[in-house]
Amino acid sequence: MPLRSVRHTVYEPLGSDAIRLLFVKPGFKDEPIECALITVANLAESPPYHALSYVWGESEDAASIICNGAEMAITKRLADTLIHLRRTPGWRSVVPWSKDHPLHSSKNAWKGFARSRHEQYQESEWEKESLLWIDALCIDQTNHEERASQVKMMGKIYSCAAAVTIWLGAEDKQLPDSISKFDAGSGVHISTYGRIPVLLSFIAQALRNVKRPQNRLASITPAENSLQRNGAYGFPKPNAPDWKIVRDFFTNPWFERVWVVQEAVLASRAMVLIGDWEVDWAAIGDAASWFQTKGYALPAVLKYEIQDQQDLLPVAKAVSVWKQCSSPGKQIALLDLLQAFRNRLATDPRDKVYATFGIATELADVEAHGFHQLLEPDYEKPVLDVYRYVARFLIIEHGSLDVLSDVGLPLEPSWPSWVPDWRQNRASNTLTTMPSAKNYNASGNGSLSMGFSDNPAILSLEGIDVDHVAAYGHKLASYGFGYVTYQEEIDFVNMAWGLVEPSETTSASNADKAMIRTFIQTLTAGQNNDPDFFGHAVSWFAQHTHISRIASLLQRMPRASRQSADSGRFHEAFVQACVDRRFFVTRNGLMGIGPDAMKEGDTIAILFGGSVPYVVRTVDQNHKLVGECYVVGLMSGEAVLTWKDEGSKRKVFNLL
Repeated sequence: MPLRSVRHTVYEPLGSDAIRLLFVKPGFKDEPIECALITVANLAESPPYHALSYVWGESEDAASIICNGAEMAITKRLADTLIHLRRTPGWRSVVPWSKDHPLHSSKNAWKGFARSRHEQYQESEWEKESLLWIDALCIDQTNHEERASQVKMMGKIYSCAAAVTIWLGAEDKQLPDSISKFDAGSGVHISTYGRIPVLLSFIAQALRNVKRPQNRLASITPAENSLQRNGAYGFPKPNAPDWKIVRDFFTNPWFERVWVVQEAVLASRAMVLIGDWEVDWAAIGDAASWFQTKGYALPAVLKYEIQDQQDLLPVAKAVSVWKQCSSPGKQIALLDLLQAFRNRLATDPRDKVYATFGIATELADVEAHGFHQLLEPDYEKPVLDVYRYVARFLIIEHGSLDVLSDVGLPLEPSWPSWVPDWRQNRASNTLTTMPSAKNYNASGNGSLSMGFSDNPAILSLEGIDVDHVAAYGHKLASYGFGYVTYQEEIDFVNMAWGLVEPSETTSASNADKAMIRTFIQTLTAGQNNDPDFFGHAVSWFAQHTHISRIASLLQRMPRASRQSADSGRFHEAFVQACVDRRFFVTRNGLMGIGPDAMKEGDTIAILFGGSVPYVVRTVDQNHKLVGECYVVGLMSGEAVLTWKDEGSKRKVFNLL
């Protein structure tokens, strides 16, 4: 049965402030799903309800329910969700509550943030609330006008809910081979209670590590083997099958969706349901943040296993946004949200931007003043128009070109090079989100000067032509989870140093030490303000003296600098800056890192209003934007000062 069937018999037009709520009748697992849609004329006067956050599922995999007396087709995933969430008449726990039972013991590591349905001796919160808000059912998805109208209200719908219920699906009862006993202290075996207690033990241990004094963990570095690291952090051996359970959880499709960011962030309370377990969202988020920050504490096998999946970074970013928005008066800029959650999935690519509107600073007063004309949600607009309008809005609203850092070739032939294609995933952070970005000011006090021609695909910007790409190395490739192979790192640095290495006839005593510092500064995109940072870099290079060019580089460094032991600080900054980028040199001898798509002869330009330089490519009399770049000697407005001293004219870059 097609999903569009009989919807016209269920849905009546909604007023501008109205929503629908869903009542699901109690029933046993094998009974048909019966429900009713109730219209609430004004959201502000709505009865208590829970908003559901979940993964829709494929429309081709359909099931049917009875809604308002009519048969309706929904996805099988949603049907399974409703079966699990609805009340069961006369339901009783299979494990009667007892303070002496292992599942109910106050000694359980997860006791403060998780609970099993089988330990409840009264209804849990999500069983008490009989009304739900589920987007797939409470919005007529075939009506584009209604979808756009409800999207405008989405922020209020989730913030007004009594709680947001995050449904991750039924628990997988199948266990990895030779799984270890979970908790010797409580005597609970996971063969009896399934996978979730294992996951909860990892979350609990991560939360303990968050609270541990930093000086107790400071000596744990990436240089140590994984057995030492995991033991120090309180985790099993790297080859323990328990890790597969953690991987499976954090690669749940829910963590990949773009809408769930707003859904979780705006919740007055968010709880995660997986099978018969209820877990606080904040605990999961804090654990994910710790795993991401201390990513080298995870076994390499875990990194390899999830390299083609969304890693923990989206989860960590989501909880960071959630905490920031939970603070009074705190919101987040639209561009920051678009960059943070670009790699999330959306069934409709327009939702890559619409899903951020409810928590964006620029839309904080939308209820009073309405949407800016460039941001009005409209599912009839082509995706390109939606993205172009958002890019224009961000440039105009902030007088800044930071949104251009989100672009990068190659693009579809008809896609303007200056419009980010948020449909495409991005392996690296933009330079404008680096820790050192606050120090970037490439265009100095040159204020934004822009214009749009009769052709909306062309953006005209004023700036100056500074230099050209003379040579470049290969890209530093990432394999997910922020993981770059050892060989990739060595090859990248080896090739980069080969582009700038002084001749062999130049003695070390005559070598330009400033050039070596510039090389290190380039590899880290300026993340070297710490006076000891040079020593950190030398320490990392000293570990790779078997590479001829790196050994050559080390010989030119002050021997006293090699005593630093914190090579991890340089390594982290280097990977963050260079992943998915190339090292290059210009015709004037400047060093930089730039986009993978750069070519020899491309122009290095300063565009007024931009905090970083840009690589642009001449196309007839116009230009295409290749991407942002970092160039030592151009990041603090130096080129603009020289341009002013020389009295040169501004150049107009018509970006196609």
